[in-house]
This record gives sequence, structure tokens and C-alpha cells, in this order.
Amino acid sequence: MDLQTLVGFFNSTLHEDPEVRQSAEQQLQQLEAHDGFLSILLQMISSPDVPLGTKQAASIYFKNRVRRSWSGTQRANDQHPPIGENDRSVTKDNILAGIYTAPQSIKLQLTECLGVILKHDFPEKWPQFIVHIKELLHAQDAQRVYTGLLALLEVIKVYRFSVSKREIIEEIAKELFPQVQKISEQAVESDDELAMRMAWVSFKSYYNSIQAGLPLAFQEPANLVAWGTSFIKMIEKPVAFDKESIDEEAAKEPVWKAKKWAVRSVNRLYGRYGNPALLPGATTKQFGAFAKLFTSNFLPQILQVYLKQIEGYTTGQVWMSVRIRGLVSMLLSDCVKEKSAWKLLKPHVEGIVSHFIFPQLCFSESDQELWEDNPVEYVQKRIDPIDDFGSANIAASNLLIDLAVDRKKATLNPILAFINGVFTNYSQSPEESRDPRTKDGALAMMGVLAGTLCSRKSPIYSTLPEFLLTHVISEFNSKYGFLRARALDTYCRYSSIEFSDTQITRGIFESVLSLLNDSQLP
Repeated sequence: MDLQTLVGFFNSTLHEDPEVRQSAEQQLQQLEAHDGFLSILLQMISSPDVPLGTKQAASIYFKNRVRRSWSGTQRANDQHPPIGENDRSVTKDNILAGIYTAPQSIKLQLTECLGVILKHDFPEKWPQFIVHIKELLHAQDAQRVYTGLLALLEVIKVYRFSVSKREIIEEIAKELFPQVQKISEQAVESDDELAMRMAWVSFKSYYNSIQAGLPLAFQEPANLVAWGTSFIKMIEKPVAFDKESIDEEAAKEPVWKAKKWAVRSVNRLYGRYGNPALLPGATTKQFGAFAKLFTSNFLPQILQVYLKQIEGYTTGQVWMSVRIRGLVSMLLSDCVKEKSAWKLLKPHVEGIVSHFIFPQLCFSESDQELWEDNPVEYVQKRIDPIDDFGSANIAASNLLIDLAVDRKKATLNPILAFINGVFTNYSQSPEESRDPRTKDGALAMMGVLAGTLCSRKSPIYSTLPEFLLTHVISEFNSKYGFLRARALDTYCRYSSIEFSDTQITRGIFESVLSLLNDSQLP
């Protein structure tokens, strides 16, 4: 078995003739049992002379082989040929070099393999791995630094939720993250794609390292200032975009991923460790000092940055992906719950409700496309979401609830006044100039607040029957299918409200029954 033989077999697996492909796959299955197979496969993936398509096929085969058999358990060995010791040793000696030389698509395959190896071998069977990462992180070659960052992320992912081996993350935070912070600081200043990938992986590593606890090194004031500065610079980093063409595909680009992970890291720091109002009693002693440091020294600045991003988004100067909008809403929700943060947020609430929350709950162009293509999916996503983690719509709805419930005295009446203004403007406008999207958004807001407003202590409880008749039930006959669906959902949320006139109740019941035969409703 040699390199050229393997290249020939993998080229054959791409052949158009199924018999040729099947024969090559059978040959590879026989060869994989030989000690040395993985070593030559990795050599092939790293070779500059092998075509990219062949490398990709080989990298997938390599990944599957490692995933199936690296554990070395009896069950794995019974189902697949075991990986020999020589292959294991050579793979660990060369996989980082393979990641370094591989194109981006193959780097992802090899880093996944690295994660599997680390899960079973680090630190006991691969104690020198951290030394290798440290060398890469201090290299002068940017690609070597990027390789070190990818390797760091994989080892952190192995132990991110571990409590029993938390000392591994503590040691990594102490020994490696000072250099990672310097790398991210330099990367944020650049517009180069590789620099943005480095910032993205650095922030993602930081985020994963604080999942089960906050390393002691990260609790130092100087550390918070350094990382906080990098996060803020990344969030504020101006990125040119075309207002007419940008869509969620852009969120996959390195610069937007770097922004997302900067926001996620800030949110995690505040929501888990920096918000005194959210600290469980058992952790107050452990993170109380850090929470005080965060809220007094960092939160005012980060909140100002978030509000500035919202302002830029509402005026069209800043683009925010769905995920980032959701994350921003989540941090604001956490701010509502904490006294000092609320003082900073309170003056901006009316603008947040009218210019950030409300537009996200209104029927949009993308909603129109989804309504026309798949109304069932539209209802699941926008009207009755079951499981849509990270949805900007749900995060905005939760922020509205938190404002109305946790800060009821200060916010509920202004929120209701805004909603009423939308309804009034809609009903008083000539029919041809009415915008059904705004009516949909106002009904969505009322639906979100139903739990609060249906209470007999609600300030508008006595007016709810009139509200339902005037603004909800009237839309059962709307010429817009999406508005009929929204009105029906809103009425369901207020179905506990009773009418004194039984004829009205009967009429509502008949209208609901007629909607069951509505061909436009899913």
C-alpha cells in the first residue's frame, strides 16, 4: 500500500461507473484494517499534488474512520477494524500540520477528527498537545496561528461542560488565553478574511470556556478590560453592505460570525456571571465580586454599544443578522431584571418598543414569501412557534413580556398607548392606504401580552371585549390571509374573556367555524 495506490482508489470512488466506484470502495475497506492506512491517508490529504476533489473524498473517509474506531472500545473493535498503534502515533504527530496545509473545507474535516482524538487521548495519552498549541499561537505565520486557534477550540469543546475536570479549562485560560486575547485584539483591527476567522475562533473559544464556570484568570479586572475591549471593537466594527441584497446568507461570512460570537460572549458573561439579579444563591459568593465589577465598570459601556447598534439597525446604517438581533434582545431582557442596569435602559424603552421590537413582530417580505410557499411553516415560525431557539421574533417577544411584567409600572401604559396608536391609525386610514403589516405587528404584541392583560388586575381588563370586537374579530374577514390567521391566534389567546351578549359569542363561534373552511389558512 502506497500513496499513489490510495490516490487511484479515491479517484475511482468518484468515477461515473457505479461498478468502478463499488470496487474501489471495497478495496479501501480491506486496506483500512492495515496499520499505516491512516498515516498514508493523512499524507495524501496534505499533499499539494493531489486534486482537491480527491482530497475531499479522502478527508471524509479519514474522518469517518477516526470517528468509528479511535475510541478503541470493544464495541468499536467488534464493528470495525481497530486502529493500530503506529497509525495512532503518526496521526497525532501530523494532524496539526495537516490542518495547517489543508484548504478551508478540509480543515473543518480534520479539526473534527482532532476533537475525536482529544476526547479519548487528552491529556493522559497526549500530554504534549498544549505545548504544540502554544508554539502555534506564538508563530509568526498567520496560518499557523489560525491552526493553533482551531486546535485550542477543539480541546475546549471536549471539556467545556465538565465539572470534574474543570482544572483543564482553568489551566488553559491561564496559560494560553493571554496570547489568544492579543491575537483577537490584532485581528479585530484588520479587514482580512483570515483575520476575521481568527477573531471568530478566538471569541468562540472564549465563549465555550465559560460554559460551566468562569475561570479565575477571566475574573481579573485587567482581563475583563482586555477581552471586553476586543468584544466591543468587533461589535462596533463597521461593515459595508448592500441594503437591497443582503440576507441571512451573509451571516455565514467570517466577519459576521466574529460579531455573533463577540455578542454571545458578552451575553454569557453578563447573563451567567455578571448580573447580580440572576446569580443563583450558591454562586453569589463565587461570582459576586465579578458581578459587581461587571455591572459598574463594563455594563454601561456595553449597553451603550448595543443601543447604538439598535439605532443603526433601525435607520438602515447597520445590518444585524437574525441571530444577533435575538442576542441583543436577550441581553436587554437581562438588563430589565437588574436594578442598576434598568436605570440605564429605562430612558430608551419607548424607542426600543416602537423601533426595535415592533418592526420585528410585523409581517415582513420574508414572511410573505414563506406564507405563499408554505403557510404551515409560516404559522409554526411566526404565530405558534414550538421550538425556534435563537429566533429574533421570540427574543423580541420575551423582551416585551419582561418589560411589561418586571417593570410594569414604568412600561405597561406606554406600551399599550403605542399599540393603541397603531390600531387607531390603521382604522382611521382609508382602506386603500392601510398597511396590514402594522396591524399584524400590533396584534402580535397584544398576543404576546395576553398572559398579563387577561388578568383581572390588568388596567384594561374591562375594555378587552371591546378591543376584541373592534380590532381582532373584525379581521376574521380580512382580505389578507396572514391577517386572518393572526386575528384567529390573538382571539384564541384572549378566549377566556367573556361577552355579556350571548349573540356576540355565538357570532364569534360561527366565524371561527367558517375559518376552518378557509382555503388560505393552513
